[in-house]
Amino acid sequence: AGGGGGEARHHPKRLMFRGREIRTVDEAHEMGGLRELAHEQNGCRFLQDQLDLRHKPHVDLIFEATKEDVVSLGMDPFGNYLVQKLVQYGTGEQRAALIDGTVARMVEVALNVHGTRVVQKMVECADSAAQQSALCAALLPSIMQLIRDMNANHVVQRCLAALPAELAAGIYDRAVSDCLAIATHRHGCCVLQRCLDHAPAPHREEIIGEVVRLAPKLVVDPFGNYVVQYILDLRQPPLTHAIVQALRGGFAELSLQKFSSNVIEKCLKSGDPTAVAVVANELTASEAFATLLHDPFANYVIQTLLTVGKDDVVALLVAQITPHLPTLRSTLYGKRIQAKLLKRCPATKAALPQR
Repeated sequence: AGGGGGEARHHPKRLMFRGREIRTVDEAHEMGGLRELAHEQNGCRFLQDQLDLRHKPHVDLIFEATKEDVVSLGMDPFGNYLVQKLVQYGTGEQRAALIDGTVARMVEVALNVHGTRVVQKMVECADSAAQQSALCAALLPSIMQLIRDMNANHVVQRCLAALPAELAAGIYDRAVSDCLAIATHRHGCCVLQRCLDHAPAPHREEIIGEVVRLAPKLVVDPFGNYVVQYILDLRQPPLTHAIVQALRGGFAELSLQKFSSNVIEKCLKSGDPTAVAVVANELTASEAFATLLHDPFANYVIQTLLTVGKDDVVALLVAQITPHLPTLRSTLYGKRIQAKLLKRCPATKAALPQR
């Protein structure tokens, strides 16, 4: 959207400048006012509308007047839209000049709430190896800072989507070497998922290997758990088995925790019978089984087992739950398990205490 701030694009019918009405780019140019207009809200909107007409002589005039101010305009709440349009509609040479004019302060612009849009547009529109290389050279040395920033992480995500894999390799390398720090960060976890979307096979396998290795730490983290769930959502049995194996021995404890219990449920809903059997065997053998039945998080894991488990798994669960039937009605979570149990195994009703 152009104009800024999500406001309706209604600039005054008459654009007054230095006591004179301006109707065209040529008039503003003759007055030597294009640069000044670019820094004013209404004037900037006027220039944006003119750029949208894509009349090359006017694009050239606006570019020449504003190219030295690309950084200040790029971080301006209205000027950033003007720079975006210049990047989009300008020639290759003009686009290269705008990128070169930003390089020294590229990280600062990317971190800015308005500037991030400009850098994203530069990445998206860069159409030569030189432009792309200049962007990477400016951004990669500060890649961790960018990944963790609420504005600049979107620049990194755009790099992953738009740049050739060989230029984005530095990002993939950091996703491996700093996997834990990135995956457990509010914005980093999103970047890591985009890495998995766009990385070529060798890099992708390396990142997945790190996520699997770190799974016990990631699943208990409020952001890292989403990265593990993302891999489970791929529904590739070898990956599901690898994550289940990495978490083996901790399923009971992990079921009792908010974030990791969601991952355990995702393991069960993967539809992989081996994963379901491993989790079921471990939970039913746990000394904390009675606690699981009444826990606000683990009860959902038990319910999911009762829903997705095959008959042998459900029979194992019923055998373990039966001694606890008299206490199930004592808590809200126990009642839910009882309802799920009766739905899957109506015969267990006879074992329930009569009211």
